Amino acid sequence: MKTTKKIKIVIGTVFIVMLFLFFHFNLPRTAVVQISGTDIKRMDKDGAAKEQVTTAQTTDVRYINSVSRKGKPMVFKNEDTGWGWPPYFKFDSADVTAEAQALATDQNKPWVLVKYYGWRIKLFSMFPNALNLKEVDQNYTHIPVFNIVFFILLFVLAFVIKRKIKKLFKKADKNKKGI
Repeated sequence: MKTTKKIKIVIGTVFIVMLFLFFHFNLPRTAVVQISGTDIKRMDKDGAAKEQVTTAQTTDVRYINSVSRKGKPMVFKNEDTGWGWPPYFKFDSADVTAEAQALATDQNKPWVLVKYYGWRIKLFSMFPNALNLKEVDQNYTHIPVFNIVFFILLFVLAFVIKRKIKKLFKKADKNKKGI
């Protein structure tokens, strides 16, 4: 195999892995959990927790503490995405926190479907961001319709673009031979 072909394969593989990671981080996922409580922490704009009041720019970050069906603790950040990336246009983090507090204090300890995006990386104190909450049955299985439709449309778009590019190259090749 030629070196250029190996380089193309490596670059293609890296591109596909990066694309997969991008979509895995940004597309919504779900977890069925029992909410155990909520927290609010004062944070610097750079993400460091503050124990005392300073003149630096700070913000409140809300957290939702929960336990999965397997008994594993799960913590979700609850921040507005606003008009930024990813474009979920979430402006109701206070309402989501109030809903989480009500669910945490419910005597029946209901199971809740948390829709979220992002990753939990303990090394960087990074938490997935909760988008919304919905009471469900403990054995509820979510079918990610949005993600399925998104990927179908993405593949159709990629197929159409590939065909258009092939046509363009064929037309350019015919013109080149005709000259």
